[in-house]
Amino acid sequence: MSTRKILRNYYLFFRDFLKDFLDDRLGYYAASLSWNTIFSIIPLLVILLYVFTTLPYFDDVYVSVQELIFANIMPTESKEIMASINTFVENSDKLGQVGFFYVTFAAIMFFKNYDYIVNDIFETEQRTIFESIKTYLVLIILLPLMMGGSFYLSNFIQTYLLDQTDITSFIHIYYFLPYLIVWGAFYITYQLSANVKIDVKAALTSSFIASLIWHLSKIGFVFYVVHNKTYASVYGSISTVLFFLLWIYISWAIFLHGLRFCYLLDKSDDEELEEI
Repeated sequence: MSTRKILRNYYLFFRDFLKDFLDDRLGYYAASLSWNTIFSIIPLLVILLYVFTTLPYFDDVYVSVQELIFANIMPTESKEIMASINTFVENSDKLGQVGFFYVTFAAIMFFKNYDYIVNDIFETEQRTIFESIKTYLVLIILLPLMMGGSFYLSNFIQTYLLDQTDITSFIHIYYFLPYLIVWGAFYITYQLSANVKIDVKAALTSSFIASLIWHLSKIGFVFYVVHNKTYASVYGSISTVLFFLLWIYISWAIFLHGLRFCYLLDKSDDEELEEI
């Protein structure tokens, strides 16, 4: 094969790859999930934190996990957001039948929309209602386990291994932990979300890149909010809500583009295997 033909094949591959990756639907899907998140964030946090509190041995790291969740939900003014949402979460035991129905309904509608979007991105059929419930129950249980286990294991390693010698005492594993937890959360979600078996390498690569871009975006977002006083002067205290909604949309946009990237990597691996 001539060099010109090889270069042309690479050009066609990257052209089609970018065309698929920069899919216009992803922006609409991110907006749709952001809208769903507004109504379902409290029910989802109630379920997530309830699952976490029922897990044994994780009481000591509950506050750390809670702070991590809220810091990622809203990078700026996270304490105010955490205080407001905590009030709702703490009152979850007083929901009653109507409140319980709302929490369940909001969570089901969120996952129904999410399941449709994910399987449309992966071009696969949607799961049945029972398969969806089973899959997302596993996801809801795995994420708190992963976060709690990460803090618990990191605390053990830091206390009983790294801090025991002068050579390793300067290493603070908690500095890297939030990045690893987000990467792990992206990876688990990418693996379980689609109604198809995904190659581990594709999920690891796409989740790492998406989580890295997400962290860099968070740094840029915080810098913008801190140094841009226009919104605060015009909208006052409501600017916190506006930034909160903007960050939710940015997060979903990054997450879905990472999911699309995972699909394209997985698809290219399958095509290579078929050629072999």
